[in-house]
Amino acid sequence: MRVFMQTAQYFPPDYNSARQSFLAAVHACGAETESFIAPALSSKGEELFTDVAVLGQADAVNALVIISGTHGVEGFAGSGIQTGLLFEGVFRLLCPEVKVIIIHALNPYGFAEKRRFNEDNVDLNRNFINHAKSGPNNYDYDQLAKAIAPRSLSRVTELSAQLKILCYRLCHGRSRLQHAVTHGQYSHPYGLFYGGHFEIWSNQLLRRLTEKHLIRCSRVTVVDLHTGLGSYGKGEVVVDASQDDPVFERAVSTWGFERAKSTITGGSVSSRLVGTINQAFVDMLPTSEVTAVGLEFGTFSAMTVFNALRAENWLYHHGDLRSGDAAAIKERLLRAFYPDDDAWKESVMEQGRDVVERALRAWAE
Repeated sequence: MRVFMQTAQYFPPDYNSARQSFLAAVHACGAETESFIAPALSSKGEELFTDVAVLGQADAVNALVIISGTHGVEGFAGSGIQTGLLFEGVFRLLCPEVKVIIIHALNPYGFAEKRRFNEDNVDLNRNFINHAKSGPNNYDYDQLAKAIAPRSLSRVTELSAQLKILCYRLCHGRSRLQHAVTHGQYSHPYGLFYGGHFEIWSNQLLRRLTEKHLIRCSRVTVVDLHTGLGSYGKGEVVVDASQDDPVFERAVSTWGFERAKSTITGGSVSSRLVGTINQAFVDMLPTSEVTAVGLEFGTFSAMTVFNALRAENWLYHHGDLRSGDAAAIKERLLRAFYPDDDAWKESVMEQGRDVVERALRAWAE
């Protein structure tokens, strides 16, 4: 019980607490933090920040990047892991050739407002495409768009939407349904998993940070922290590469075949996605050996998470954020991605620590 209570203290109840704990942890390590003000204010009119800490020598040739809050509300767990790693001294004895860049709350608006997406409803992890061209088509999403993101949550509308989704699954299978919904889409700005039509602020910031801290590195490993897919409390290293790709081979060498799974060859809890941060790092660092992965922790069933997303999306676009139902809808979304369970937090922290320590050891071997 004592261990759970200690670990639980790393995990925040809200964005402001998360930021304060993270900054305190960085300060305790004697490191510096650079803070970037987001363009959007919170619903309370407060400024929001992405904070970046760099540990180790600036000219180190190997870099480990750890990101939280790519998907806003998922930042609660990610922040807890980052803060715990710092307070526990995981980076205390870095080799001279290694530096660690910790990016806290990359999508601070979503984090603060308990949204997966940003203030423009853009999914940051679908935003890294060439916006000079039309976004990729997702015809399967088009067929289900009204069911995925209805304008009403009335019983009649809900029944119709659930029936349409069920029919699609029966006709095409669970995997194709997951791909249709989550792959990324660029034609329904009020829908789910919308990739946007321009580079949003978080995208631009990540590109600037890459240019500043990573462009001269020989090897870069990225761990982007996520929740909401997979078995409860189980972590998976999600790799956007086929099993014969050197990226996947490095991931297996570092984290093992049981933990590293491919979204392309199959076996991952995630579908193959478009416009991801993982692929962006590969594109931004063409002369570096890049191993960019997501670390995904399971929470509840896919339908539980999906329905929580649908309800919050309806509230954001069509509901009243001041209504009596708003708080319950937001809480439902929060718990879909961040269970109120100390045992879950302990497991997530333990697995996150192991993944990061293995990444650091890979360069020492």
